[in-house]
Amino acid sequence: QVAEAVAQPLLGARRVTLVAGGSGDIGVSRLPGEILDVVTRLPAAVEALTGVSVTQVRPDARVPSGTQC
Repeated sequence: QVAEAVAQPLLGARRVTLVAGGSGDIGVSRLPGEILDVVTRLPAAVEALTGVSVTQVRPDARVPSGTQC
């Protein structure tokens, strides 16, 4: 559900420009990774901005261990 909400604004886009650094995927193949990056960083960002821990409010929303945020 979170990934869907993050990706939702892209549905109305007629054009997407991706800017890539020197390593990793480029072009459209980079997009899923960018969305996943936003989703994995979201719980920490919500907690930093609001003081509310998403993982305490929704225990099933935990970030998998080993995932870098």
